[in-house]
Amino acid sequence: MTTLLNSGSKKWALALAVLAPASFLAAIPWLKDQPDGIVYLFAGIAATITVLASFALAVIEDRKMDEWHRTASRFASQWGWITGGGIVAILLALPPVHGAIIGLSATMAGIPDPDPTLVVMAFTLGFMAVVLAQALCTMVLSVIWRARKSRSE
Repeated sequence: MTTLLNSGSKKWALALAVLAPASFLAAIPWLKDQPDGIVYLFAGIAATITVLASFALAVIEDRKMDEWHRTASRFASQWGWITGGGIVAILLALPPVHGAIIGLSATMAGIPDPDPTLVVMAFTLGFMAVVLAQALCTMVLSVIWRARKSRSE
């Protein structure tokens, strides 16, 4: 296992984590003309590769950490998620951000005048789904951790 988690693996994992979504974004002009099934397949493959590469990077980096680094990582994760989510939630209330989301969506989809309410609502619901999934996963992993650590040996 240790040989799998060397610096060469880190470079490959980092490359995959960056190249998969970049390739998907670069393929959007071509994907616009493809059937939905092809688009979802490519999106799923890119997302899966990105998530797996991110997991690999997390494991590689975690194995190199001492207590001080783990404490810093915990602090950053705990407050970074909350702060980032809060900032996005506040920004979603601002009309200039709505305009930017609608403009970017229109450009990427090749639709000159998309329904602004639908675009902002879809983006907001997607954001809410991510935040809820993170909260649910945090709770479930906390319960698993506590149950595992509190059982008698």
